[in-house]
Amino acid sequence: MLGTVENPIRRKIIAKLVQEPNYQLQLSKELGYSQQLVAKHLVNMEESGLVGTLLEDSPRGPQRKEYLLKKSLSVTIDVTPNLFRARVFSFGAVPGMEDSEAGKVISKVNEILRYPDEVSKIRPLAEIVREVDKKLKEMEEQRAVLLYLRNFALVEAAKATTSLGTVGKGKVLRYLMKEQRDGIGDISSSLGLRQQVVGDILEEIEKELSR
Repeated sequence: MLGTVENPIRRKIIAKLVQEPNYQLQLSKELGYSQQLVAKHLVNMEESGLVGTLLEDSPRGPQRKEYLLKKSLSVTIDVTPNLFRARVFSFGAVPGMEDSEAGKVISKVNEILRYPDEVSKIRPLAEIVREVDKKLKEMEEQRAVLLYLRNFALVEAAKATTSLGTVGKGKVLRYLMKEQRDGIGDISSSLGLRQQVVGDILEEIEKELSR
């Protein structure tokens, strides 16, 4: 999925399909790309499961394919000198959230959906969208601060590892700080060190840190 959305042309196609389902020829005209190029990207997006198709009758000839988005996704990529993390997750109705802040919003939405008049739902639903957007912005700002603090702590920890005496010790300790996993096999394969070497280093680090 990351490979699908990393391409700028595919992101432009997604931006169009977010607005409404569309046809290959129409996408080609609106984006200013050849039909062949748009078709190639649509095939990729369909194979990844991000895009689906519906066959519709055409008044001027054979049936034509209408393309539409099939998934709701969130993609985050964090990159610093001490971190690379990419996450993709689908979102929809999430159970077990009744007691959380999100659960309260869900309850409010369910209450609005019970309104007998469809038109009367528009304003309160729009207010919920604005409320959620505000919360998301606050979370993004908080996340940026937390990532900065995490990176700062890792940089300072990396400086401290120079006192450990050997390159191997420093590499292992920095790995543990970043990954927060202590499986010898994981460390060995990630750092290209033999498991016996990693085991010996972990014992030395534990002794030095317990002093």
